[in-house]
Amino acid sequence: MHKFTFYDLESVWDEHLHESYRAIDPAAQPHVRLASKRIFAAAAFDLTLSEDGNISCERMSSWTQHDHGDEEAVVRGLFDHLRANPDRVAAAFGSVAVDLPLLTLAAMEYGLTLPAQLLQRQHFPRSGPIRPHLDLGLSLKGSGKTWTHLSEVLIRLGLPSQLMEGKKRVDFPTDPAGWVAARAHCELDTALLAIATMAWQRTQGQCSVDPQIASFVILDWLRRNRPLPQAMQDKLAAICLTVADEISSRLMRAA
Repeated sequence: MHKFTFYDLESVWDEHLHESYRAIDPAAQPHVRLASKRIFAAAAFDLTLSEDGNISCERMSSWTQHDHGDEEAVVRGLFDHLRANPDRVAAAFGSVAVDLPLLTLAAMEYGLTLPAQLLQRQHFPRSGPIRPHLDLGLSLKGSGKTWTHLSEVLIRLGLPSQLMEGKKRVDFPTDPAGWVAARAHCELDTALLAIATMAWQRTQGQCSVDPQIASFVILDWLRRNRPLPQAMQDKLAAICLTVADEISSRLMRAA
């Protein structure tokens, strides 16, 4: 049995932090300094995968500055969620390069302790016991120089590109509807990461789950169990119907 918590962050450029740093280094370029970004939303999706390919979508939680107050509250919410589930692998995409530094910087600023899954010794086994963390993007990159985008993986798995529209960037919301959309975007990203990870788990001989069936199970659970904007609900419903038809046709051909 494999237990995961898939997590995702949304961050925004903090002009005040950047200008403060430019007072020291006037040559500093905008939008390249990771330490000048702040987290404004986060989501976590708990899923359990059995050896026979059974997927159990258990819960999804999310935190935004709009609903919880500030960056510290968002980060605390994610940390508390991970800390309450120490037996789960914390999984993200590109997290070693981006998410973990952002979370560590926030923890340093607010005097927080990282949950066990995010401690640095996880990524450098010689320095201590290995804690459960998976950076799927880094696993796919391996020792090469080329990074694969999560959207590219999902397209190869047969998911329509319109599902990933707007995935690359989420602007800082300016009204309640924008915050609802940002939260939904963050939650969808955790579900998409779960789909890609299920396919990767199969390549590693960790389960026998069918990637297309996993896609349907996860997306259908998301649309039925989360308060998503109507446009996203409709998009997911249409995609789930298409995937279900494809699965049915494939199984009939194999019968």
